[in-house]
Amino acid sequence: MLHTTRYTNQKGLITPLILIIASTMLIFATAIINWSISEHKDASRKIRTTQALQIAEAGVNYYKWHLEHDEGDYRDGKDWCCDNDPGKSLIECGGTCGPYDHPYLDYNDVNIGYFSLQITPPEVGSTIVTVKSIGYAYDDANNKKEITSRVGKRSLAEYSFLSNTPIWIGAGEATSGPLHSNGGIRFDDVCNTEITSAVENYDCADVGHDCTGIKPGIWGSGGPTTYWRFPVSVIDYDLFTVSLANIQTKAAKEDGTCNGDSGEGRGICFEDSGAEGYLVEFLSDATVNIYQVDSLESPLKYWNYPGWKQEAEKIENKTLLGNYNMPDNGLIFIEDDIWTEGTVNGKVTVAAAKFPENQNNYAQIRINSNIQYLARDGNHILGLISQGDLTVPRHAPDNLIVDATLLSQKGHVYFRRYENSSFVVKNNIEIYGGIITNLFWTWSYVTSSGIIVNGYTTTNTIYNNNLTFSPPPSFPTSENFEVLSWSED
Repeated sequence: MLHTTRYTNQKGLITPLILIIASTMLIFATAIINWSISEHKDASRKIRTTQALQIAEAGVNYYKWHLEHDEGDYRDGKDWCCDNDPGKSLIECGGTCGPYDHPYLDYNDVNIGYFSLQITPPEVGSTIVTVKSIGYAYDDANNKKEITSRVGKRSLAEYSFLSNTPIWIGAGEATSGPLHSNGGIRFDDVCNTEITSAVENYDCADVGHDCTGIKPGIWGSGGPTTYWRFPVSVIDYDLFTVSLANIQTKAAKEDGTCNGDSGEGRGICFEDSGAEGYLVEFLSDATVNIYQVDSLESPLKYWNYPGWKQEAEKIENKTLLGNYNMPDNGLIFIEDDIWTEGTVNGKVTVAAAKFPENQNNYAQIRINSNIQYLARDGNHILGLISQGDLTVPRHAPDNLIVDATLLSQKGHVYFRRYENSSFVVKNNIEIYGGIITNLFWTWSYVTSSGIIVNGYTTTNTIYNNNLTFSPPPSFPTSENFEVLSWSED
């Protein structure tokens, strides 16, 4: 017999199943929605954070632009440094000016936020301005980003050696740091950074490089040649003329007179002595003695192309004019010849120039004896800028140390080639800093057989890497400011 099974009521089975599926889908959908909302919030937060960071970066770029158009203004064009109070000094404001707030507009000129700036001026001798920029986005007042950046100009003191004419670095003539010539270079030593020349090739027959014919812009037995680059841009020596004029203005009194310490915030300035010049003697207690040089010993004969010339170099009698604190702005300008020596405690530039210029009577600087920093730690910097020759004279010590950057605007940085009766061979000269010369440089003269007959037997130029962005006060710099570093706080 056939039996048939009949199902008369299925509702009790289907309803729970539907509820389970619906609940699962609802939970899943809720999770997706919550995840989407969370992702949207996270994405929005990241967008706002990025926007705040971009606004903060815009603040740094704005102040870099501001400095390029108004160098030396650390108050954002305002007459106050802090608290909107023109009466407060930088010291009273804790050494930092601001905050200065600026709205930030998008490409549609819609105001979407603002940046707030705090500006820390450079120290004496430095070009580095510290800019702290805080960016805010208006759609989230609690969302901000802070950037601290260092903005500055590169100085010509960044070169260990810079010449406007062809140069020859001989084997064993120890050098370190960047080296550049606007002419050709014969390089027989070992380099540890870039060697650059402004020419593609040059005729070396008449430049004293012991060769004939056309040579590449840089050539010789030295290397590594991977550091050699030529041709590159010429470095404009006219910048130095502007610098000397600026130094005179800043070192003099506000009325333009030069007769000693020029007062608060200014330098030390002396006019033509009417005698032989001045001796600038640095003392370890952060003061400087200034002497008038009354008379010199008998002149010596030296080669000055195209003939011989006589000139007295050694001080015979001098008169102390005074002992001065290191100048507030680090500038000493003398409209006469200078002799200098001593221990440098602080940051200072000594400049010698006569105006209007006369090529037959440029002011000179002579390194009378050792010049040393109190410490080689970056806190003590000396720049010597001479309108004419900057020389190590015949009477200088047999072992000479010069902690300074040496710059001759129109002449040589060198030891002179004295006539045979005055030939002198010394031991060692060490320069800690750099050499910038318009005409040829040398510390020694060598015969064709390699024998030194005049000058220093061994020479050593040690690169001071503190000088790139912290050069001697009012030293010539590049035209443009650069963002040197920035950190996100």
